[in-house]
Amino acid sequence: MHTLHGIGCSEGFSEGSVLVKRSIRPEQLERPAKTAEEELQRLEDSRRALDERLEALYDKTLSESGEEAAELIESYQMIAMDQPLFDRIRAKIRDGLSAPAAVRQVLEQEKSVFDAMEDVYLRERYADIEAVAHELIALCCGVSGALSGVELRGPTIVVADALTPVDTVNLDKKFLRGFVTEAGGTTSHAVILARTLGIPAVVGVQDITGIAKTGETICINGGDGTVLLSPGEREKAAFDLAAAEYRRGKERYEKEAPGPAFTKDGTRILLAVNSGDSDTADALSPAVCDGVGLFRTEFLYMKEEDYPDEETLFNAYRAAVVRMAGKPFIFRTLDIGGDKALGYMQLPREENPFLGYRAVRICLDRPALFRTQLRALLRASAYGAVQIMFPMITCLEELLRCRAALDEARSQLDAEGAPYRKDIPVGIMVETPAAVLVLDQLAPHVEFFSVGTNDLVQYLMAADRGNPQVQGLYDSFQISVLRALRHIGTVARQHGVALGVCGETASSTAMVPFLVGCGVEELSVAASALPRLRYLVRRLNRQDCEEAARTAVNLPSAKQAKEFLCRFAQHSMEEAE
Repeated sequence: MHTLHGIGCSEGFSEGSVLVKRSIRPEQLERPAKTAEEELQRLEDSRRALDERLEALYDKTLSESGEEAAELIESYQMIAMDQPLFDRIRAKIRDGLSAPAAVRQVLEQEKSVFDAMEDVYLRERYADIEAVAHELIALCCGVSGALSGVELRGPTIVVADALTPVDTVNLDKKFLRGFVTEAGGTTSHAVILARTLGIPAVVGVQDITGIAKTGETICINGGDGTVLLSPGEREKAAFDLAAAEYRRGKERYEKEAPGPAFTKDGTRILLAVNSGDSDTADALSPAVCDGVGLFRTEFLYMKEEDYPDEETLFNAYRAAVVRMAGKPFIFRTLDIGGDKALGYMQLPREENPFLGYRAVRICLDRPALFRTQLRALLRASAYGAVQIMFPMITCLEELLRCRAALDEARSQLDAEGAPYRKDIPVGIMVETPAAVLVLDQLAPHVEFFSVGTNDLVQYLMAADRGNPQVQGLYDSFQISVLRALRHIGTVARQHGVALGVCGETASSTAMVPFLVGCGVEELSVAASALPRLRYLVRRLNRQDCEEAARTAVNLPSAKQAKEFLCRFAQHSMEEAE
């Protein structure tokens, strides 16, 4: 019996047999180089074989798992067609390396770029490049890679050092019950795929491939990250009890009537969704939410090989706005920086990209880039309820310069006679301690605040959210974080500024009563969290939430604050039954 802990990233309880899967490392497959011509030919033959396998896998995934899962395979196909990447590999071969060694060296160069990235989502995209490279190396060496598949003979939970979308979609969905990995993060493609398939997933479980044995019984909780190997009768009974309670709760949430969410004493809480990537943008539906609380516009730039022009941006923004049928739609302006791998932007390498050249700092430094996006956003406003939000604001000067840039774009469109909404609400992301401290100066110049808790927590706690060594500090229940959130709510109320939260904290059952008690009026989350939040909000009393918030900020530790708020949320739901 072993009890292990990781990061739960796809909710649910599952039981099955272990299948241990370890990745083949590229250095295990290398061999002496032949002539450059022979190695170049080996690369091209392997690349052609990879294209054929990916095409077959795309068709299989589309038919078995749907469009969203198939789009993950499409991302692999795009990497396999990346001409500059392969030009660099060919150059290494001409310098005397074998094809596998050339691929590995280029992969190591890519890793150094992605490791420097501040944005967790973008940093984890390196795993896709790595997976394609490893598959290519395996083909070059004539051995089986992830595309060869693994046969499952019964309910199985895959335990791996790392998993790629290819690994996951290749597995028989009839028997796949979940997965546990040593590596990976909560926004990796494999995790996204697990959520799509509705299976639990736990990442960051140290040394589990050395501890687990293929064939032994395993139970996983994809919510809190608990993993049980060969559990005893008592541990198994407790697991089954928690799993049954989870299923009952999920059934209750899904039966909750759609429509607006009001607390018991009549406070309306808007339930919006976060979007920006092609998967979630295509799935936007006004029937299930009150609008879009965060649309990450940088994804459109990531898809291009050069700066997207105004028409490209306008068409994408208009299509998204029209899909929401008049409901509020908050666009966050470009949040990208020197830490992100967009070669065409020619951004400098930075020693500390967490504190570097990003977001409005770049936009204000490159007025033509900023103007193009602002014009496109303004034009899209003619088709729906567009709102514009500036990220990474740290002082009043930055905000005033952003508003001046917006006014300039308005003047240009006025001169051209282009239609747009004149009353577009403007807001900021509150995600830096600096913004929290000068919020009273910023408030008169905006219509809304949206708290980006993912960054705010890591900046307040000086704890990298992607570093497992400081995960204990990266916690939204830290008292300093709770006090910052309550202060933000106080300033927002004093100045009549609408307040929302668009970070992961907004989807936490225990945090929602606290946020309501702080005056938060909008929660923007992944669409899958909406039924649970709607159920919870309708069972809260705002005045009780305010009292709970006052209590929580005066508790001595994050652990006690979390336990208190968990009990409060649970009691609120049980009392209403």
